[in-house]
Amino acid sequence: MYTLIKARLASMLELKTIYTLDEALKLYALHCMERDVEAGRARDAAAERGR
Repeated sequence: MYTLIKARLASMLELKTIYTLDEALKLYALHCMERDVEAGRARDAAAERGR
């Protein structure tokens, strides 16, 4: 859950009082997927520049 706080997607107060564990885990999964997509785009861009 620290990752959500560090990414400024949620505060500790929100995680403790507003989000359920399921919601927080879904938010974390979405954050991880977004990071993976961005990394893939960066790899693709680097590969295009290398051609």
